[in-house]
Amino acid sequence: MVDFKKKLGKKVILKKINPLEIYDSLDRKSETGPLRPAQEFILKEWYANRQNDNNLIIKLHTGQGKTLIGLLMLHSRLNSNNSPCLYICPNIYLVKQTILEAKKFGIPYCTFDSSRDIPESFLNGEKILITHVQKVFNGKTIFGLDNKSINVDHVILDDSHACIDSLKSTFTITIKKEENLYSEFINLFSEDLSEQGEGSFLDIKNAKYESILPIPYWSWVEKKSEVLNLLSSDEDNKSIQFAWPLMKNNLNNYRAIVSGNHIELTPYYIPMHHFGTFNNAKQRILMSATTQDDSFFIKGLGFDINSIKNPLIDPNQKWSGEKMLLLPSLIDESLHRDAIIEKLAVPSKKKVGFVSLVPSFRLSKEYEEAGSIISDSSNIFEVVQHLKSGEHEHTVVIVNRYDGIDLPDNSCRLLIIDSKPFFMSLSDRYEENCRKSSDVINTKIAQKIEQGLGRSVRGEKDYSTVVLIGGDLVKFIKSTATNKYFSSQTRQQIAIGLEIAEAAKEDLEKEDKPYKVITSLLKQSLTRDEGWKEYYKEQMDEIIPEAKENHLLELFKLEHEAENYHYNGDSEKASQIIQKVIDNNCSDESEKGWYLQSLARYLYSLSKIESTTAQKSAFKKNYQLLHPKGGIVYKKLSFINQNRISRIKEWVNKHSKYEELMLSVNNITDELVFGMPSEKFESSLQELGLALGLLSQRPDKEFKKGPDNLWCINDNYIMFECKSEVLDTRSEINKHEASQMNSHCGWFEESYQDKKVKRILIIPTKNLSYHANFTHSIEIMRKNRLKKLRLNFQGFFREFKNYEINDLTDDKINDFLLAHNLDINSLSSEYSEECYHRKK
Repeated sequence: MVDFKKKLGKKVILKKINPLEIYDSLDRKSETGPLRPAQEFILKEWYANRQNDNNLIIKLHTGQGKTLIGLLMLHSRLNSNNSPCLYICPNIYLVKQTILEAKKFGIPYCTFDSSRDIPESFLNGEKILITHVQKVFNGKTIFGLDNKSINVDHVILDDSHACIDSLKSTFTITIKKEENLYSEFINLFSEDLSEQGEGSFLDIKNAKYESILPIPYWSWVEKKSEVLNLLSSDEDNKSIQFAWPLMKNNLNNYRAIVSGNHIELTPYYIPMHHFGTFNNAKQRILMSATTQDDSFFIKGLGFDINSIKNPLIDPNQKWSGEKMLLLPSLIDESLHRDAIIEKLAVPSKKKVGFVSLVPSFRLSKEYEEAGSIISDSSNIFEVVQHLKSGEHEHTVVIVNRYDGIDLPDNSCRLLIIDSKPFFMSLSDRYEENCRKSSDVINTKIAQKIEQGLGRSVRGEKDYSTVVLIGGDLVKFIKSTATNKYFSSQTRQQIAIGLEIAEAAKEDLEKEDKPYKVITSLLKQSLTRDEGWKEYYKEQMDEIIPEAKENHLLELFKLEHEAENYHYNGDSEKASQIIQKVIDNNCSDESEKGWYLQSLARYLYSLSKIESTTAQKSAFKKNYQLLHPKGGIVYKKLSFINQNRISRIKEWVNKHSKYEELMLSVNNITDELVFGMPSEKFESSLQELGLALGLLSQRPDKEFKKGPDNLWCINDNYIMFECKSEVLDTRSEINKHEASQMNSHCGWFEESYQDKKVKRILIIPTKNLSYHANFTHSIEIMRKNRLKKLRLNFQGFFREFKNYEINDLTDDKINDFLLAHNLDINSLSSEYSEECYHRKK
């Protein structure tokens, strides 16, 4: 073998450390070209000025090659000092994707093999170790905890927002219903859970997934010894063993939430200081998209405010890639969610990929019935590879994965985002229930949507049509109350989408079928219509970069400090800090209640009396929170001598214009369908009552006792028990449901004595089982009657289209109510029917 090194003029080959020079010297595949301008800018700036930042956030537009940038930075570090370099992905799927990138560009890497030992080439600083969050962050991590942690000089977290979610899941213990431990927990806390919601606890015992209840923090603390005994006896359980070492001495740091099919134990505070490999690294780099709010790095990863305020970003690029956003339901009402799925989910000879992002497997069923491919964690990598290889006949459905899936070029030219994303973990669902109007929750939802929007456009020259369907999603995107949570780039794309919808309405007048307008717009995008391309560029170039103040930074800093003090046993200092949040950061009463509950939790170890007082204050401000020890006196709905019409006007006036009004109306009706999760269904039924000028309450939710919904109409009442999750195929009302209804009828008599009430059970069948009995007169609202209520509700508010609300007389609005059967008599008689008691 010829030793060519001897032929060189120099005796020693110096390793290149400038990442731009490294890239030029790599043995790259021929398909790779020069670095993109944005990549070049970031690498230059990092090498010249940001190499020594301990905490660094790098922000690029989606699809601009963050992975390659990270790999080149770590390659530079390898060449400069041969120190261990670690590249962490949120999940195994992205590990595979990153390995493909490293291979393509000829970057030295290693990963864990079947032996599961840490590779020597990584420890010796010869290769970059590519792995995932769960491998690094767990109670039995191979990288070691605290003083036993392996020293790594340079760490990169790719898709960092997704990493936070993955990291939190590694600390979470999930106890499934099939396990003995589940029933032992239920037995231990049965009285505590029943006090938090009698009806919800019955649903949980009957395996209803959508019903959730938190175990009160005071019960958790008082029964800590029993909990430790239960968990330690099942320590080898896979779900427990990796969290147990970090949990066993800090049980107070955990929140427990129960559902009908599992129990979730999740930490309030993630103790990152135990993971020296990450915590003590000389440089920690987080990769983030320009559309993402990096405030979450404070609580999730313990980053400081300055690093978040000073990310490394290319100021020359305001936007990247082309997205045509289509909102079919704003073009014509017939182009609703079901109609679009019916057209786009069926197999056909397509030259490009069609992909739909849906928030749950429940919403994927319609696609499956239409012939789409449903991906899950077991086949997602293969499904995406098939798309990239040109297999486009079937629409591909990706469930609850809004980040980390790259679908460039023809692998996805049409992306459907179906319905507003919702949270899957019980702790996130609980927080969403308690903080629906919170900036924190709305920012998280906006980020998920933006992550989804970025899946199909992976470069400056990439393009895609994005179809947005589902009333809740369209409302979130269009409403001025929530539109503000998006980045300037996304807001401009939404504005273009709204302009397209308005222009399409004009074309619609000339077309026979509304769907033709959609296919015409799709064609313009796919055939690269010059007019569209120029229009999009012109509009996007008008983006003005904003330097808005992010108030979440200070809020999260205080929250993180408070939880840190509480974790370390200084509950007094934690209480002082969270009081600052309550005093200075909470303008909304329900948000104030949320933080008062945190204060009550901190105070519990200092003074149980003060803690109970704080919890009562929290509950009075926000009925979704924990029902305090000792309870709250039920506040009865009583007739207020206020004109019903004036309450309708007040509700309408919450909306700045007719389009905003109809977004709210349609969002309510979209969630009043069988198959909808109970929380959304019951919340929308309450809002429908308020919109119609009625007094509307959720006793079971707000006071932990009584029916799901209660309306008051001129001192007459309608009580509802909602069974929205019961399948259409169910043939009868069972004994448990009848018993629950009877219990709530008794509650009404106890609370309201001789008041007149209509008792309605919302369920798909009117047949009462032979084995069941009702103790009172009960009527049933089935699918057709529920549909009639929805349609009449929509029709009533459509009457407002050509009027200014202040120009409408009370008589005119009353005429609208009568015309749409929403007067008091009709509400009591038109929407329910007698049940049929089956004979043996």
